[in-house]
Parts: sequence; structure tokens; C-alpha cells
Amino acid sequence: MTPSKDINARLNHFKVLSKIAREITLPLFSAPKGIENKASGQDYDPVTQADVDAEDALRASIRTVFPDDSIEGEERDDYKGTNAFSWTLDPIDGTRAFIAGVPVWSTLIALSHNDEPVLGMIDLPALGTRYLGRTDVVERRAWVEREISPNSKLQTKPCPEIRDGILGCTAPFGMFTHGELAAFKIIGSGTKFMRLGLDALGYGLLAEGRMDIIVEADMKPCDVRALMPIVEGAGGRITNWEGGSATNGGRIVAVGDSGLLPELYTYLGRALN
Repeated sequence: MTPSKDINARLNHFKVLSKIAREITLPLFSAPKGIENKASGQDYDPVTQADVDAEDALRASIRTVFPDDSIEGEERDDYKGTNAFSWTLDPIDGTRAFIAGVPVWSTLIALSHNDEPVLGMIDLPALGTRYLGRTDVVERRAWVEREISPNSKLQTKPCPEIRDGILGCTAPFGMFTHGELAAFKIIGSGTKFMRLGLDALGYGLLAEGRMDIIVEADMKPCDVRALMPIVEGAGGRITNWEGGSATNGGRIVAVGDSGLLPELYTYLGRALN
């Protein structure tokens, strides 16, 4: 059983980590520095000074307060702790948005216990918004904290048919193979409409009941683990395209209404490898 007091202590530390990351990322959002391309050839996988500095600061804080916890991150090597808790950090999810001045980038932080995400945060500093979720054996909930309004509970909304749904994806022409894109287009043609380029914000909007389906691919563990407690704490589901765990990333589908999944799996199963 997950120790409740240990979960609570780490949940309280999420706000500390949010403050640490914001103090580094927000000033550099106004004037990005140190932009480099981690990919080779014609691919583009950017990293900025804000990514590296924020992750270093987050790691230092976690190591100080919870020295026995493991840490995985986007920019640094993994640290292996001595207990069942592990943190997964993505200091800037949506680096392209960050570079382009689009305020949907976020800091993603997840806490896992025995390799299962139990706490997650999508922190959107430029929007003054923070989504959080908890899905351990003691408590299952999700909520949003905004600078301009009171905190509120998150709850996905019923969506019995794909045709009633709003579909989201960050970059279908960048993250999908030809076969995956074909499957995505089939789903998209049957929905009410779609919105693109939202990065992790789309999953927060799904948890709020504003969107209904998100289909993405080529996701890293640090891209998805923070999303899982938020989506599922709000009553939704997030899995891989085959219906298995999304913990290790890859091809991901998230829904507010789990009744949509069987039909979505059928379409997604037609993707060519």
C-alpha cells in the first residue's frame, strides 16, 4: 500500500518545485537564451538554457528534501534512489512553443510509487495555471489552481460518440508516421472538430471537460507520466494505442469518457508501422 503521509509530503513539495521552475523559466520565456538542437540531420529537437537550468534546480531541491527518491529527467542522467518513489521531470514541455512565444509550454512533474504515477502536475507559468492530479490507493482526484480564480475540482464530461467529441493533438505532421497520420485523420474526420498545438495544456482541458480525445505518438516517459494522474483523477483514461499502460510513453490516447476507447482502438489499430 502507498504510504499516505509520504504522498502528502511530496504533494506539498510540488508547489515548491513550481515556484523554483517558474523563477527560472518565466524570465527566459521573454528572452530565450542558449537555444540548441539536440537532433541530427534535418530533425529539430530544441533545448534551451531554461530547460537545463530548471531541471538542475528541480533535481537539487528534490535531492535535498527527499534524498532517497529516484529522479528521471529530460536533460540529465537518471539518479537511482533507495526507496519506491521516483520523480519524472520535464522542465519545459513544449520547447518549440517556448521559443516561438506561445504560452502553452509547461513544466511537467510526476511522482511514481513502485513505477506507477500517483501524482502529476502540469504547470503553465505563462498562463498562471497549474493542473494537479492524485491517483494512489488513498485518494483519487484532480484539480486546477489559477492565479485569477479559486481552485476547482476537475471532472471530465460524458461523450458517448466520437462524432460528439473535440479532438486534440500537438503536431500530427511532426509526431506521426504516414500510417499513424492516416489513422489520426480517420478519427479526426469523425469528430466535431479538432484543436492542434496545445502540448500538455490539451490534457488539462480534457480533464476540465473542455476537450474529449487526444491522440499523440512518439511520447517520452517524461512527456506522459505527469498527465496520467490528472486525466485519470478527473475521471478519464489514458493508455497506449493498444490499450496498455501509457507509463513508458510511445503512442498515446487520452479520453474523458472511457466508452470511446473500443472504437478508437479499432481505428488506431489500422496504423501502418
